[in-house]
Amino acid sequence: MTDPQKVLAVDDSKTNLALLKHMLSDVGCEVVTAESGQEAIRLVGETHFALILLDIQMPEMNGYEVASRIKEIERGRHVPIIFITAIFQDDENVRQGYETGAIDYLFRPVDVHMLTSKVKAFLQMHEQKVLLEEEIEQHRRTEAALSKAEEKYRSIFERAVEGIFQSTMEGEFLEVNPAMLRILGYETAEDLVGKPRMWAAVMADNEERQAYEEIFKRDGEVLKFEFHARRRDGEVIWCSANTRVVTEPNGSCFIEGVLEDITERKNIELELKRLAMVDSLTGIANRHRFFDRLEHALAVAKRYDETLAVLFIDLNEFKQVNDTYGHQAGDILLREVAERLQARTRESDTLARIGGDEFGLLLTGLNESDGAISVTQSLLQVMQEPFSIHGDAVTVSATIGISLYPDDGKDPVTLISRADAAMYGAKNTCKAQFGTFADCGVARQAE
Repeated sequence: MTDPQKVLAVDDSKTNLALLKHMLSDVGCEVVTAESGQEAIRLVGETHFALILLDIQMPEMNGYEVASRIKEIERGRHVPIIFITAIFQDDENVRQGYETGAIDYLFRPVDVHMLTSKVKAFLQMHEQKVLLEEEIEQHRRTEAALSKAEEKYRSIFERAVEGIFQSTMEGEFLEVNPAMLRILGYETAEDLVGKPRMWAAVMADNEERQAYEEIFKRDGEVLKFEFHARRRDGEVIWCSANTRVVTEPNGSCFIEGVLEDITERKNIELELKRLAMVDSLTGIANRHRFFDRLEHALAVAKRYDETLAVLFIDLNEFKQVNDTYGHQAGDILLREVAERLQARTRESDTLARIGGDEFGLLLTGLNESDGAISVTQSLLQVMQEPFSIHGDAVTVSATIGISLYPDDGKDPVTLISRADAAMYGAKNTCKAQFGTFADCGVARQAE
């Protein structure tokens, strides 16, 4: 390939586009820029691109819509898209991105090494794809080209960074390339080839293997299947596999596939997912994690006819601490409050920072409402001891509202809002440190 491969960068910010071009200046590709979704769609219709870097938040047409339109264009149908975003990092937006055709995500601020590594990898794959397509076309025309294409394939087979293999329908390897051996920790092809059901042995998790086999049996192929693979030394790594059935002219069938070690990327994804569910200040669960755990707990409670409680905890003197000692002291106080509350929380329950100086506690497996009141009293007790702030002993009290499933609500939003109402009712109407929705929330609503 003589001409440099083209990468399309789409962003409504000229500054971001200039920064991307600078980051990719040493990659060896031509970066074409578009400042709007419409311009990007036009360029894709006119130009062959190896990769598209697409911003999500743009006026008039967002990144999801642009990706969907690009996938409708013949030239854009198979072009990989990497979304770049600073704010759309939650699970719902990530899932929406993959559904509209994204193959990866980068979060701002963009790490230069990660960006260049990903771009180089996709450019290499695109280059191999183009070479293979050219060779296949050539091989259709002449017998000489067929021989050359086979030699080229053998070279790619031997030199590819991905593991390439062929196996029987029962999972006995017929052929493996050096990358396959390296990924799985074997020294020679003889260590893998000819061993019955070796593919099943590579898949370390029984449930993942069963899911893979069901998809393969149903569709005759499996694409981008992520699973835990067991290396020869017993180490378990993350892999992604693409496999399909190949039928020969004589009617016999075999499986060919590509295996990629995605351990590093998967660990990054899992860590980002974990961080997305953790409050960065206190280290406990955040609001998103709380809703997720509450939805799951409600499903269990409904199935087994159990009671659960939502506690809404508000710190009464927090604003005074902030005004007197500063925001940094307020942050320290929030961390210490979280530590105290967490110490009184069972492992089966979930403590979260809902926002500001408000915390939520999910109590599961309760036999009756008295259990929630007992926990509430324990939390209030642990808050009685003064906190040390800049050498001063400062007392910070809390007011707690309680809502119960199924009496006060049967969905997360209702239970949280009614625990909130119970808290405000306890503080303003019942003049108490805590209150249930039945006792204080209704009274507050009637005001």
